[in-house]
Amino acid sequence: MRSDRVKIFILDSEVEAEFLKSPALKIQPESSHGSQVAAIIRSLSRAEIRAFSAENIIKRIDKNEYLNSLNEIYNYARLHPEEKIVVNISLGFEESEFQKEIIEKISELENIVLIAAAGNNNRERLTYPAAFSEVTAVAALAEAQKMPASNYGSQVDFSAPGVIEITQRDYLPALNYSRTYKISGTSFASPQLTALLANILSLKPEISIEDGLKIIKNTSAQINDPLFAEGKLGAGRINNFKALSQASRLYLWLQLSIYFSIISAALLFFYLCWQKYSLSGIFIFLISSAILYLFQPLLLLFYYQFGLLKIIIFLMSLVLLYYLLLKTISFYLNKSHNFALILKLAPYLNQNLQKQARAQLNRLLNQKNQAQTLKIEKIIKNHLRNCSSSKKCTIYLKLVALSNQLPIDLIIKKAVRFNLNSTLIAEALKKQENYKKQRLIISAELLRLIIEKAYPVRKKAAAVAADLAEPLVLVPLKNLLLKRNQLGLSSEAQYFLLDLLASFGSEAADLAELLKNIISKSSDPWLKYHALKAYTQIAVKNESYQEFIAEMKAKEKEPVTLALE
Repeated sequence: MRSDRVKIFILDSEVEAEFLKSPALKIQPESSHGSQVAAIIRSLSRAEIRAFSAENIIKRIDKNEYLNSLNEIYNYARLHPEEKIVVNISLGFEESEFQKEIIEKISELENIVLIAAAGNNNRERLTYPAAFSEVTAVAALAEAQKMPASNYGSQVDFSAPGVIEITQRDYLPALNYSRTYKISGTSFASPQLTALLANILSLKPEISIEDGLKIIKNTSAQINDPLFAEGKLGAGRINNFKALSQASRLYLWLQLSIYFSIISAALLFFYLCWQKYSLSGIFIFLISSAILYLFQPLLLLFYYQFGLLKIIIFLMSLVLLYYLLLKTISFYLNKSHNFALILKLAPYLNQNLQKQARAQLNRLLNQKNQAQTLKIEKIIKNHLRNCSSSKKCTIYLKLVALSNQLPIDLIIKKAVRFNLNSTLIAEALKKQENYKKQRLIISAELLRLIIEKAYPVRKKAAAVAADLAEPLVLVPLKNLLLKRNQLGLSSEAQYFLLDLLASFGSEAADLAELLKNIISKSSDPWLKYHALKAYTQIAVKNESYQEFIAEMKAKEKEPVTLALE
């Protein structure tokens, strides 16, 4: 809603330049009357605003300065017939004669309209220039009725809200103190009509100023006040949405599409939150909506300050810059031999670049320079050892999997510390080129951790071994279970070993007799439980399976029989 051929002139007290530009600049108690008027117009319209001062050297409204400004406005409008000029005058005089001639001269021009405040004397007589028939007069409303101080009468053309609320904040060392107060008057009602008319003329440049005022008149709302019924509050309360929608169907459909888009986006976001977080998703949705609502003025500020085209160009520039940055990093990763820098960059790269980083480190590790290989491996292990977040540990875990000598102990400890997924660890180990050569060593190391370490490490090591499902582990696993008493294995270690065995399913069917032996000879009910649970996984195809299960159901009780449920 901006056109180079539509301009707003403000004839008032001195206006601070900032209020002519920024739509987000807040009115302050010390702001001049003209600045307050400009702030209201700028917050409602994007048309170009020019200010003309009626103040003299001692900051008083002066008739001569007022007439000089009117003459300037007249000369400008006369010399620029292609432009449409909306003039806001939020001041008034009791005398009419000194300004009558210039008002009549201005009214003879078709490209300019004067909009003035009706005055604040609560009487049925307007101040000048609002009282002139050539000037569009605006009365003020408070809520749904005439504002008590506002003038009224048959000369009033329109009414608009005349009460503006201001929040003033004082920032103290230990307290954020704020207070809200109001400014009111017809001075703040007329700028709203001024902005609306300028917006209509910008949206529909082919219509005249008179036609623009007719649109506002036809869309104005009735006022619940006896004076309105008597025809003393003009056409009624101005309605921005209806007036702009009547002026341009495009505006109406754009507004409807915006609301439809917001509602659709909100419903989609709510659905995604519900799907992912269930009941907690409701609170996530509400908090996110509140934050977005609070940032809405900031988003509008960017739009008003820079315009849609500049914002799009800026965003496209950021995308292009990001693309160039990715290409630069990609080129560097392919060519660089600075493994220390690659390791530092790795946690901050996207997945594709991380793959490139791993590939380059793999190339560096596979070079014939043994000393450099050992140095790189040592640095990677140190990064994993010192990582302070699950994200970094996950990345360094994938990198350390490239090593020729895998630090399984360190990997499992970090997995326990940051609760890393065992499947992720298993996949990282399987993807390394030397996995086939080292799988027996890896399996043996995991078994050692299950036997020797504390409960959390045992649990994680058993989960990783189960995800790896390495058949080579079955032989040492069988030997450990056979010699469990001689080796003095703890009960917990035996439980985890049996659970690991269960993960192999029918692939470990030849160990079914060993499990039957453990069940029949053990006095530990929980050991029997884990052994029976493993048996139900690996011996399903055995001929004696159903017979043994029936025997267990008849012979054993809880917790052993829980394995059969």
